[in-house]
Amino acid sequence: MPEHAQSTSTVALAEQLAAEITRRIESGGLRPGERLPSVREAARSRGISTFTVSDAYQRLTTRGLLVARRGAGYFVAPPLGRPREALPALSTLPIDDDWLLSRIYQRDPSILYAGCGWLPDHWYDRDANSAAMRSIARRKAPFHPYGDPQGYEPLRREIARGLCTQHLHVGADQVLMTQGASKALDMVACTLAEPGDTVLIDEPGYCNLISCLRLRGFKPVGVPWNADGPDCERLATLLAQHKPRLFFSNPLLNNPSGASYTLSTAYRVMKLLDDAGCTLVEDNVAQPFHPAPPPPLCSLGGAERHVYIGSFSKSLAPGLRVGYVVASHERIERLLRYKMITGLTTPVLNEMLAMELAEAAGSRRQLNEAREALQEAQYVCQQRFEAAGWTLFARPAHGLFLLARPPHAAPVLAEQARDAGIVLAPGRLFSCDGSHADWWRFNVAYSRNSRLWDFLGTLRHK
Repeated sequence: MPEHAQSTSTVALAEQLAAEITRRIESGGLRPGERLPSVREAARSRGISTFTVSDAYQRLTTRGLLVARRGAGYFVAPPLGRPREALPALSTLPIDDDWLLSRIYQRDPSILYAGCGWLPDHWYDRDANSAAMRSIARRKAPFHPYGDPQGYEPLRREIARGLCTQHLHVGADQVLMTQGASKALDMVACTLAEPGDTVLIDEPGYCNLISCLRLRGFKPVGVPWNADGPDCERLATLLAQHKPRLFFSNPLLNNPSGASYTLSTAYRVMKLLDDAGCTLVEDNVAQPFHPAPPPPLCSLGGAERHVYIGSFSKSLAPGLRVGYVVASHERIERLLRYKMITGLTTPVLNEMLAMELAEAAGSRRQLNEAREALQEAQYVCQQRFEAAGWTLFARPAHGLFLLARPPHAAPVLAEQARDAGIVLAPGRLFSCDGSHADWWRFNVAYSRNSRLWDFLGTLRHK
């Protein structure tokens, strides 16, 4: 077919498809907010090219009939004169990085968040929260100006004091407050490495970190884990091969596996890093959920050599977004400069609330109860998964997470669960190289719910 004729045919097909979709929207066959098939799906089902479908969708987007959402697809636009929905319905979203990293926070009380990363709302002490806010309101000192660039000083002093009791000897001037641990990880990467650098991370590892490193132009390489922490032989090989500046690791109650470094693994890892001149960035946000946590890995090499990251968000209140970085004075200065250039100071009111809550008797009681409830939930969930034929990556006694693999491949399990009103977290989102695509992260605080087990039971009988 001549090139001009082929082009004309493609345009005509695109306009025909656009007209068909328009008729379905006007007749009510496609409702506002409904997600259209992806370009590939539509092209395959109709036997036409992806260029034709893309052209049709773009025409309808220009006419205001569709809305394109990056990473999610095309959705029917709301009718003119009505307010546009801030987000499409959870049930219409694809199970991809965008969905897990942002849309999962679109809270819906009818959804069971079996794959989420936080405690249930009723596990937090509301009375302690209210008392902390009242206490701050009674203070004469104003909290409306910008806070200290490094963060609320009384809280930094308390953090330093607590770390000293864990054999990580630092002062308050070595603590920098951040908006949560995720922001701290981002700041450390952007300050201590350069785009294009290879950095090592846990495999499987924290999904937000993997996405953030790629977004910033770094090359994350996974260090394979066993049930007792990183595979030290592989770590040695990767250190020699890539000569990375940084190794990001979550050594205690790891997200997503729930596993922890053993003492022997900790010593071997730190020796390998020191010999290679590689800095450990220790993400220790799960430390509050362990009843007798070991000293930080950084205590083996000191804050002059390595970087420590902690957070109050998971244990006290996710909405506070209060985290911190501990490092050498020179690195803190660099991090502080980056913090002020990219976002100015952190919210002092949040930091004051975090300190009030950390010291409140009600919060301490709530945290003890949460530890005990998580320990029981871990035991029950592990027993049920094994009875159902699932393989466990590790058998943690504490913490939020459990990583499990079904007895048979389940490529559409996340979509089936979503249709049943259950949010699951696919293992591929926690993997640099796709090696954990068959695994699933479960939050044991939610996974004792009978809805999850009724759903998993139906899968076994299909």
